[in-house]
Parts: sequence; C-alpha cells; structure tokens
Amino acid sequence: MPLTKQQKEDRLEILKKQFASNSTVLLGDFTGMDVATATEMRQRMREASVEYRVVKNTLAKLAMEEAGWGELMEHVTGPNGFVMTDGDAAEAARIMVEFEKAKKTPQIRMGIIDAAIVTAAEIRRIAALPPREVLLAQIAAGFQAPVAGLARLLNELSRKLVATLDAVAKQKGAESGA
Repeated sequence: MPLTKQQKEDRLEILKKQFASNSTVLLGDFTGMDVATATEMRQRMREASVEYRVVKNTLAKLAMEEAGWGELMEHVTGPNGFVMTDGDAAEAARIMVEFEKAKKTPQIRMGIIDAAIVTAAEIRRIAALPPREVLLAQIAAGFQAPVAGLARLLNELSRKLVATLDAVAKQKGAESGA
C-alpha cells in the first residue's frame, strides 16, 4: 500500500531530525545482505547504541539536501543503509568494517563524522583506532608521565642530598673523634 503524502512528510521530518541529532552518519550499500546478516548487524549496532536504517533514496536525498550534505547525494544510488550514532564514531565504523570483511556487505561508501565528510578509506582507518576509553587512557598516561618523571627526579635529588649530608656528618664526626 503506497504511503500518503503526510506519511512521507512525517518520515522526511524524522530522517532530518536523525541526521541533525547524530554526529556520525555512515552510508553503506547493503546489496546482497541476507536477513540473518541484517538482523545480526542490527543487534550488534543496537548494543553499541548505533542505529541502522534503510531509507528510500529520494527520501534520503531530500533529507541530505536540507541538512546541507549535498556532497553525499551523488553516493546515494542503489540500496542504501544509514548507520547513525551520537556516540563513538569508531565503534559504528568498526561494526560496519567487521561485517564488510566477514560478509562482504554492507559496502562502505561515505559518511559524515562531526560535520566532516569522510571517505570509505577514512572510515576503515577510524575503525582501526582503539576504543575511546583506551585513547583517553593513553592521553591521560601521556599527561601523567612528565609529572611522574618529575616526582622520581625530586625523590632522587632528595635521596642524594640526605646521603651527602649523612656522609658529611660522618666525616665531621670522624674528624672530631680522631
């Protein structure tokens, strides 16, 4: 049963809101994806707070045009699925890349991450990054390393000062007792 004009407008509004509210929108061609793979992928994405939607191309192009993403419109051909999240872009990319490698679908095309257009190759590089928590821990360790080094240096200097003062005291004691 065909959709009414109002239903189409409602779906367009929902898609525009999703494009606007998510910092990451990735585009993939799901040609050849069977139902089991789609179900498995949606489940993995749901667990990671990522949404996967299949949208008609005309609807997607209208929403992209209104969102100011005209550069992506040329890549909206054939059967497409949109991966959207406001969370960790690397996690969304990682799931897509895992399925692309294992199942050969979805074929990653393009995307937008934090208002920047990214190519399929860049999405694959982002997927190879460690999880956000690991990156934050590495940054924290980088900030902590100089402070820890300074603490060790000060500790060593104070230890040497105490050892020197002790040696001087022993020498003075030996001179006065001799």
